Amino acid sequence: MLDPILNFPITSAWVMAMRLGFALLAGLVVGLERAWSNQPAGMRTHMILALGACGVMLLSQLIPLRFANAAMGGDPGRMAAQVISGIGFLGGGAILKFGFNVRGLTTAASIWTISVVGLVFGAGFYLLGLIMTVLLFFNLHVMERIEDLFLVRQDMRIITVIFDSRNLVIKDITKAVRDAVAVKKIAIEEVVDTSETEIQIVCRIPETQSIRKIFDMIKNKGPVKRIKID
Repeated sequence: MLDPILNFPITSAWVMAMRLGFALLAGLVVGLERAWSNQPAGMRTHMILALGACGVMLLSQLIPLRFANAAMGGDPGRMAAQVISGIGFLGGGAILKFGFNVRGLTTAASIWTISVVGLVFGAGFYLLGLIMTVLLFFNLHVMERIEDLFLVRQDMRIITVIFDSRNLVIKDITKAVRDAVAVKKIAIEEVVDTSETEIQIVCRIPETQSIRKIFDMIKNKGPVKRIKID
């Protein structure tokens, strides 16, 4: 079996080195973008994944050649399939949940995809691997800028406000919050044996929204004792 570019047998050290090099380069490009975005899985993680996936694909091609005369069968794509299914645990480690918000889904997807890119280079499909690397980098780096231009990102937060119940007008408080953010749920609880009332508001707060402005709007509507945003 000859390499489509070098026209050398795939058992050649040059062929294996070039395929592993392309896989490392793809991992470097995508990993740098994730590192610039301060994500937990950065340059080294993506490079190692791409290198490992490429190695598995090379191995799946080399094993049938090594044992060509032996009475053994097998599917060269079986090992590659195990990479695709087994890479999920690493992607799961990149997903973090903060309250109502989930972070790391994009990094988990890039981890899975870069393993596929490694398999593609390992199989000798250089053009496909390069196209996938460019498109993956475009999706991670350029599309994020486009999203920032046209979309306002919002985080789910819980606003906890404690008031003096004696001078509290619930309607004014809830209206002030609804004017500032997109409210999903409001829960009101009166603290026993005190003159305090606790209001919990589940809402979506745009990243561009000033937290101080929300605090000021709430404080202007009643005798606030404490305000907390989780």
